[in-house]
Amino acid sequence: MIHAFKKGILRDIVLEVVDIRCLAHLRNLYSDYIPWSGAAIRPTALVYLLNDIIMHQRTHVVECGSGISTLLIASMIKSSGMKTRFCSVDHNAQWLDILRTQLKANDTLSCVELIHAPLSPTQSGWSGEANWYDEETLKSCLSPEPIDLLFVDGPPANESHISHSRYPALPFFSNRLHEDATVILDDSCRRPEREIAARWNREFGLNLEQNVLKGDIFIHTRGNRFNVL
Repeated sequence: MIHAFKKGILRDIVLEVVDIRCLAHLRNLYSDYIPWSGAAIRPTALVYLLNDIIMHQRTHVVECGSGISTLLIASMIKSSGMKTRFCSVDHNAQWLDILRTQLKANDTLSCVELIHAPLSPTQSGWSGEANWYDEETLKSCLSPEPIDLLFVDGPPANESHISHSRYPALPFFSNRLHEDATVILDDSCRRPEREIAARWNREFGLNLEQNVLKGDIFIHTRGNRFNVL
């Protein structure tokens, strides 16, 4: 038990150091202050996302849960001149308004499609958890072209009765994924996310692997891949 505790402390220290290094890389993408809270994506995970997009020339990126990643992915798309279609889904209209203001100020609103999809009943929820992003809204807003990068960091899952709220992402998106798509699930150190990843692997033939030192994320990749971090 003591050995596992010490191992966990060492892992956290190493990840903090890697996060600091990655923040230096991200500084060039966004000049304004970004409120980086404890609930936000880790800088290391964000660098992994950005590297995957640019190194594999992603053409259709979808994220569930808007935030810092939305701002910086849009900035990277603009600065690189890529023609990536980037869609960011969130249930909170007020939060999307805040992000829209930030995107306008940074002249990157045209680089992302903000999709407001309120939480609604779904047939694909984890046992006892029946809400996810409104599926009819997503069907009407999302492009039919295959998704080659799916990042799942929402809906909120910070209370016991909604701890598996991100599970419906794969039942909804599995038939929309490119055969060589990357799938990333945030917060890999939380037990519900580990359970979700294991179930996605069983049910959808994924190979999600936990990568704590790449930003506390699960990563599924297929086909030939560059080492992006």
